[in-house]
Amino acid sequence: MTLITRDKITYRFSPDQKPVAMVEAGETVDVQTHDCFTGQLKSEKDLITEIDFAKVNPATGPIAINGAKPGDLLTVEILDIELGENGFMVTIPGEGAFGSRFDTPTTKMIPVRGNRFQFNQSLSFPIRPMVGVIGVSPEQGAIPCGEIGDHGGNMDATVITKGSKLYFLVRQNGALFGLGDVHAGMGDGEAVICGVEIPAVVRLRFGLISMPQYKPLRPIVEQRDRFITIGHGPTLDDAAQQALDDMIKLVMYKTDMPVAEAAMLISAVGDLKVCQIVDPQKTARVEMPRTILPDENSPLWK
Repeated sequence: MTLITRDKITYRFSPDQKPVAMVEAGETVDVQTHDCFTGQLKSEKDLITEIDFAKVNPATGPIAINGAKPGDLLTVEILDIELGENGFMVTIPGEGAFGSRFDTPTTKMIPVRGNRFQFNQSLSFPIRPMVGVIGVSPEQGAIPCGEIGDHGGNMDATVITKGSKLYFLVRQNGALFGLGDVHAGMGDGEAVICGVEIPAVVRLRFGLISMPQYKPLRPIVEQRDRFITIGHGPTLDDAAQQALDDMIKLVMYKTDMPVAEAAMLISAVGDLKVCQIVDPQKTARVEMPRTILPDENSPLWK
């Protein structure tokens, strides 16, 4: 099994980077990730105001997938997420949904013990590991890992977790994939600008679908019982509309329904949810049950 260590990181998705590794379609890979501040906060005495903000939201990569070419779909199955032992959260004055309530920054260490994280002496919760940053290179330019775009990036969607399969439109030879920003737990909305930030090892299996008939512009997430589109925009309304537009196109393609019927179906059984509200680009998602598909047991793309 290939292991890609957390020292092989990037802070941007860009076509001009040299891959840190080349892997094969069908290969299983273990990817070590840093926390979102690249290990700069080690105790509650370390404050966000003292860190190097050039080292925020690292992604391990870029990883090239042999044979991937523009127009293909890269599939990424998340087989497992193994968390580190110590997570943390922060508050930043002026940032997030509660930023106006804070006069000084704080750092809170949150240990992970077994299958729970210890929020304080009296409160612990089951871990819900998820990946915040995941994507491929855009067509051109450099996009910081802390931002979201059509290529993926900082989507902060709680559905990107163990058992999920993601589809990315390949835009560069090799795809140039990266991921990071794992959380031990995060509520939808990420209201304080972070989840329980933590280093991790993520086990992935890559695949390639050559030149599919339908090419989704943005990442699609597939789970055992549902499939999900994720939209982004300067407002939550914009993000929601983009996710809805992507979903109706996908439903019409998969079911051959006319637009009015597909729209009513989404309104009847689709769930519109918030991913995060605290970054300049907000993210929202639409979830649809797999039971609407002609063959609910088959993958969205083969």
